[in-house]
Amino acid sequence: MGMNSMRFKLALLSSVLLAACGGGEPTSTQDDGVGGNTGTITVRIEEVGGIFVEGFEVGLRFETGDGEVIATTLWSDFVNSQPDGDFYTSVLEQPVPAGDVVVLASANVGIGPPPEVPDVDGDLRCRLPVTVTVGGTAAIEVTFDDPDNCLRLV
Repeated sequence: MGMNSMRFKLALLSSVLLAACGGGEPTSTQDDGVGGNTGTITVRIEEVGGIFVEGFEVGLRFETGDGEVIATTLWSDFVNSQPDGDFYTSVLEQPVPAGDVVVLASANVGIGPPPEVPDVDGDLRCRLPVTVTVGGTAAIEVTFDDPDNCLRLV
């Protein structure tokens, strides 16, 4: 088997595995271009003054004001897709259409067993409506104090 043939097979296997595993990037279901009328929502984790020994997981969903899904991701998938990703300091940048956007999330901390993985397509406990201007950025922080109120503007 030649070297080029082996590289091709490895590249093909990698693309199949990435497709099967979701690739780690936020999954967009809407054209991010929207005629150039876009802004950005950034999401970061609050400073916790240490680490969660059992870990944590955050499920995020971005929707238009009309409830159309823009993108979904798990925090671990986002962080693992970054070259130098860190669970506590990484900042997700999600392009969104300008206007009213709703960010939904569930933030789970592992206590004993690992954290429960939120269903990004299902019910997420926290809801934060945000208005994003054309070319503007809305900064959001995920907190762990109140499971039903885990998002705040910063």
